[in-house]
Amino acid sequence: MKFPWTILVTALLFAAVVTGNTTSYPKATEKSPYAFTRLSDELMNERIDQMDLPFAAQNTPQIKSVIRRFTVEGQRDSEYILGRAKIYFPIFEHYLRLYKLPETLKYLPIIESSLRPSVTSPVGAAGLWQFVASTGRIYGLTVNGQVDERLDPHKATEAAVRMLATLYEQFEDWGLVLAAYNCGPGRVRKAMRAANSSDYWVVRPYLPSESQHYVPRFIAAAYLMNYHAAHGITPRMPDYDMLDTRTFKVTRALHLGTLARQLELSYRTLTSLNPSYLQGLVAASAKGQYITVPTRVAASFKERYIDTNAVAIPANHQKSEYTTVSGDKLETLAILFQCTPQELINWNGLINNKITVNQPLTVYLPRRVAKP
Repeated sequence: MKFPWTILVTALLFAAVVTGNTTSYPKATEKSPYAFTRLSDELMNERIDQMDLPFAAQNTPQIKSVIRRFTVEGQRDSEYILGRAKIYFPIFEHYLRLYKLPETLKYLPIIESSLRPSVTSPVGAAGLWQFVASTGRIYGLTVNGQVDERLDPHKATEAAVRMLATLYEQFEDWGLVLAAYNCGPGRVRKAMRAANSSDYWVVRPYLPSESQHYVPRFIAAAYLMNYHAAHGITPRMPDYDMLDTRTFKVTRALHLGTLARQLELSYRTLTSLNPSYLQGLVAASAKGQYITVPTRVAASFKERYIDTNAVAIPANHQKSEYTTVSGDKLETLAILFQCTPQELINWNGLINNKITVNQPLTVYLPRRVAKP
């Protein structure tokens, strides 16, 4: 005997109409390969236009392919990159603002190092910005058996920003600047002569193969940072001690092992925060060395290791604390706190007027503007 399927199906459909219950099927998200292929060029163009990149960005099949690798095949790696950006982007933004360069250049280390300061390349490039030793030294970075400042997030970033500023003076086009950062200005000038153009997209086919892919990868990295949420990708956050930090400049010799014991930190955490000290030794230096520690031990570190000059506190002033943010300069802070740059230097045992981001400063405020 055959079961009357048509009668059953009709009855179920009728029940669904009467009760208002319908079967709901899950919709594909942009995180899935199927959904990604359905992203319209119009939507992709709109998103790329809204990223405010410092050059004309095109939506080419190659760029879309790299975006797919970031948002589909490489989702897990992208989650870690997004998390590490919370550590390093404030540093990048600080120096880009100081040198008045486009802030979106902060995406460059994503394609250079995936935001891993200790990474090295087969050709000997190292650090977040992937300097080779010779170029690093040109821009003032010390590279020897004890210290490799290419791995220092602060010093390497300032060196990279200075290099980008120098390249822009030569090419006056950020697409060409990025290409020159990758393959060198000589090769870019050669490609410009071959193309008889100073337009990056016209010059691009004449660049070395790797450099042809470089700017599209930059655009894809910028896309990831701006639209990861649309693809269901969330940051995988680092340990809190890596994320919430303070940076000091010291002149005395230190050993990270001793420092870790005194501050009751793990040695691994301390060396991860300060990867440029290859042997764990911070040499005494008249120009100063950066030390980064978790915020929870910053007060203890400052009390032990930061020398402040004995100064007479002005009458009707009281002590307060300030932590620098991206773009801060001592001169503007002096105006804000109604003091002189030299007073800020004296109060904080600074070597000169150079400060970095997340650097704690002691200030003495007139009582009328002091914090309660």
